[in-house]
Formats: sequence, C-alpha cells, structure tokens
Amino acid sequence: MFDRVNDLSDSLIGGGDGDVDLDPTAFAELLENGEQPQHVLASDSVEHETDGRTTTVEPEGDHAAYLLVTDERVVILLGDQPDEAEIAFEMDTITTCDVDSGLLNETVVVGHDAESVTFSPTAGDLETTATYVETVAETYRTVEGAIETAMERLEALEERIREDEPTENRLVRTRSKLSEARHEAANAELAPREKLGERVTEAEAEFERRYVTTWLDRGEEALETAESASEGDYETFCEAYTTAATAADTLGNVDERFDHVPESLLDRVDALVEGVSGLDTRYVEATRNAIDAAEDADDPETAVSHWLEAYRRYAAAHEADWERTADLPELSTEYELEDVAEHTVEALVEHAEQLEDEGENREDEDAEAARSLYEDAAERLKSAQGIAEEWTSVDSADAFETQLATLEEKVDRTKWEWGSPGDTE
Repeated sequence: MFDRVNDLSDSLIGGGDGDVDLDPTAFAELLENGEQPQHVLASDSVEHETDGRTTTVEPEGDHAAYLLVTDERVVILLGDQPDEAEIAFEMDTITTCDVDSGLLNETVVVGHDAESVTFSPTAGDLETTATYVETVAETYRTVEGAIETAMERLEALEERIREDEPTENRLVRTRSKLSEARHEAANAELAPREKLGERVTEAEAEFERRYVTTWLDRGEEALETAESASEGDYETFCEAYTTAATAADTLGNVDERFDHVPESLLDRVDALVEGVSGLDTRYVEATRNAIDAAEDADDPETAVSHWLEAYRRYAAAHEADWERTADLPELSTEYELEDVAEHTVEALVEHAEQLEDEGENREDEDAEAARSLYEDAAERLKSAQGIAEEWTSVDSADAFETQLATLEEKVDRTKWEWGSPGDTE
C-alpha cells in the first residue's frame, strides 16, 4: 500500500531541482479535512526527544522516514506504517525550527520545549522546508495568541457584565484583539489565509455568542425580578428594571453591529426589548400621579402619604441611576429629587404637628391615646429628619432635636398619667 509513499524520492521530493507539486492523494489517510501537503523530506531515521529523553525512531527494512509539512502540521511518518503519523506537531505549537549545516550532513530540529524531532534529510529541499515551517508556525502562533488573549478578555468582560460593572473599555479591547488576529490572517505570507480567516471567524462567532448570551441572561433575570417586585418595593423594581433596560439598550441593534449572532439569540433579544417596553412609563406615570395627589390633598395625613410615595419612588430611581440609563423617560416634571424631598419633609412636619395637637387635645381624657399620637408624631419627625439630612440643604438638625425632645417629654408625661411612676408597660 505504501508504494505511493516510497515513491516520494522520485515523484514528490524530486531530484533536488527545487519544489515540485505534492499530490495530496499520496497522503490521503494522513491528511485531515482540507489539509494540504507543502514540503517533504526523507531520511533513514529520526531522533525524537520528549522531556529530555531522546529515542531513535526508524522504519523497518529498507523503508524511509519522512518529515511531511502541510499547511497545518509537521508530521513524521514511517514507510512501513503508512496509515498513521508517528509524531505530529500542530503549527501553532511549533516554537523551534533550527537548521544546522555541518560538514557531513544537515539537520533540522522541529518542535517545542517539551518535545522535538531532529531530522537529517537525505532528500528534499531542507532550506525551503525550514523557512516554510518557521514562517507559517510564527503566523499560526500570532493568530492563535491574539485569539487566546481575546478569549481571556472575554471572560473578564463576561464577569463585569454579571457584576454590573462598566464594560465599554473591555469590549473595545476584546474586539481589538480579534481585529489583530484578522489582520495577521489576511496578511499571512505563506500560511493559508483562508483557513486562518476561518479560525478567526470561529473566534468572532464565539465572542459574539457569549457576549450576547451574558447580557441576555442578566437582562432576562433582571426583567423577571422587576415584574415580580411587590407593590411598594420601589428599590427592587428600579434596580432590576434599569439593569434590564441597560441590557435591552446594549443589545437593541446587535444584529447591525455583529455578524454571527444565532437567530435563537436574536429572538431572545427581541423578547427582552418587548418585555422592557412600557414598565418605565407606568412607573413614571405612577410617580407623577403621586405628586399630583399630594398637591391636591386637603389634609396633612393624605398629603404626607402621597409625598412619601413620590419621594420613595424618586429616591429608588436615583439610587438605581434611572436618569443615566439610556432611553428611560424622565421622572420629573417641574420637580427634582431635592424638591420632592423638601416637600416630603414639610408634609411630615405638618402631619407631626397635627398629631401632636390631637394628642394634646386628648391627653386629659385618654392619656394612652395621646401617648400613641405623640409617638406617631415623633416617628414622622424622625422620618423628616432623615430625609432632610440626606437631601435638603437646610440645617434643621437643632429644630428637629428640640421638637423630638418635647414630644419625648409628652410621651413620658402620659406614662405617668396612665400608670404609676416607672410603669412603661
């Protein structure tokens, strides 16, 4: 069967007059899909070194050993074992291709740190073969190195997406490495440009698939959280919704920016964009309705209820960076958060004063009810104090402390009136 390979000296290597066309059919069992032979050398044997240990590999009988160079690998095969490679190196793993021209013979060492072969050819163009291997291996390493770096950066990018950290710089750096790989493949001197281009395309497709999938997973999870947030849990809703909206905005035109996103992922993107749509306007409308109701209220208790709702909605949106999230409608009309906070503080103080007045009116006839009113008034003042300290520029700490101290005295007084001294239930 190996008569074809034994004819290498005549039909493939030639008589030393230079390169000849290599017939792929002579290596049909050895070549992988689309692999093309480029050069071949013949010898009596080959020295094989692995982890510092050297062995001599030689065929039986009068068969020769061959160093076959394809556009993807360097393969050692033996004439008596035609159906399998004895030793093989992928091009991107080759870091050594050294020619030693001695007085009696020439040798070439091919391999990497952990494994190499030393070949002393008796036929074939050693210099041309070595130049091809060295050049093509370097191109493969450069392309694969750029792809490997891009994949490492992609992992970091995925983690930043999951952790809700800025991603733009990481995205640019990842894509720049893929562009570098594409440039190297397109400008390869001897290496197969089409094959290297296909390898880059595979990496680009993997990058796009993983990038889109990571954003989708985050956006879909956040949208589900926003949709299931309980009534009044504005913090949960806003945090989840702005995350979902950011994901939808990031992926909204992904079909225009990327070339390899599967249809199944594009369908998920469409569903996310549709799911996000409308939730923001409903939240904004409810917030504005709360302000309208607060302004129209004709009693302090109703007013403070609506101002508190509006404030909590505004504060939750502010904490979730609502105003800096792409394409979300503005919460405010003529109000900003500081304005809402100020109105809420005023409403809380007014309601506290009303409760305190009611307590004083009832203290003589029902000390326990009066004490409850005083305690409610104190809670209102404490809420007002907390909001004022965070959002308003008015230095009212002393005023709040004075009012709270007065209410505390009234609470203590009603305890004396309700029970015996020291009786605090």
